[in-house]
Amino acid sequence: MKVELIIPIERLRGKLRQDGYYFRQYRGQQIVQKCPTKWKDTPARKAAREKFVAKYAGKRKG
Repeated sequence: MKVELIIPIERLRGKLRQDGYYFRQYRGQQIVQKCPTKWKDTPARKAAREKFVAKYAGKRKG
């Protein structure tokens, strides 16, 4: 979302508060974006990761 800032603030960068949005400059325009969600380790992801390790982990060639 494009933002027009009031004077005396020319530009903002980063998070202003903990509301889930951050400011950045892109091609000379001020942009506001939602912060990306953080990765959470669910039981299903953990099981898939352990299954992958059991299948493909082995002695290193070298």
